[in-house]
Amino acid sequence: MDRRFFLQTGLTAAACASTGMLHGGEAGDAPKTKLRTRIAVSPNWFEGSHVQKIEKIAAAGFPAFEDLGCGSWDDKEAVKKRCEELGISCGAVGGGSSLGTIGEWGPNDPANHARFVEGVKSTIANAKALGSKIILALSGAARQGVSKEAQMDSLVKAGKLVGPMLQDAGIVMVWELLNVLVDHPGYFLIHSADGSELVKRTEQPNVKFLFDIYHQQISEGNLINNIRKYIKEIGHFHFADNPGRHEPGTGEINYRNVFKAIYETGYRDIVSCEFGKTKPTEEILEVLRQCDRW
Repeated sequence: MDRRFFLQTGLTAAACASTGMLHGGEAGDAPKTKLRTRIAVSPNWFEGSHVQKIEKIAAAGFPAFEDLGCGSWDDKEAVKKRCEELGISCGAVGGGSSLGTIGEWGPNDPANHARFVEGVKSTIANAKALGSKIILALSGAARQGVSKEAQMDSLVKAGKLVGPMLQDAGIVMVWELLNVLVDHPGYFLIHSADGSELVKRTEQPNVKFLFDIYHQQISEGNLINNIRKYIKEIGHFHFADNPGRHEPGTGEINYRNVFKAIYETGYRDIVSCEFGKTKPTEEILEVLRQCDRW
């Protein structure tokens, strides 16, 4: 991302803000911009009820939203109905601590498999209530004194246990990979090669792994080559810039090239924002539009 990109972004954002284009008009209007990348933005960036936030996302021209805590919303039925009316998709749904944690229990210990299965059941129900097709699972912390192979075996077994119910529900579960160098020391599942191996060994079509571009940049880099290499095992994407975990343009990742590479693999599902904003929402939306142009 060069100086010309940032100048263009700033000028476009200013021009759009002055005419109201970033809001796309009244809630429920047809989107003003057609994106190639199905970018899911956070409803927490907008004011109002959950339904009103969905309307504002649609009016801004974005095709999806993601809030990992949306499974606990008490207006899921109304949100799903409005999403269907507006053509908005719900990204991934998290299970809270019911699908493993970052630093405590996880399905990488077979003693936790029964708890994990119950968590998957409840999270599937929440995802279906919102129209989501993706749920997230966490491996748990690396177990001291237990080999990596034994922990991978446990995750494979966990995936096999829940695979049939996922397939019946039309839901994909993605194992979340996290970095241990900056954000989550001690976490077990880190590298794309391990995520790919886990998916292949599980042999369940509805079990994939989550490629979080921010985390994988820290853990291993080589983003575009790894996306191309492992795309068959990737079921979902998150993104933020690095360092800082903020919007594109605040760090070192060239998101125009990354989004283009994702598109060229044939992936047409959701790519979700997962970052803290450093600018007003209107400006962030224009930054995202610029990243989708190549």
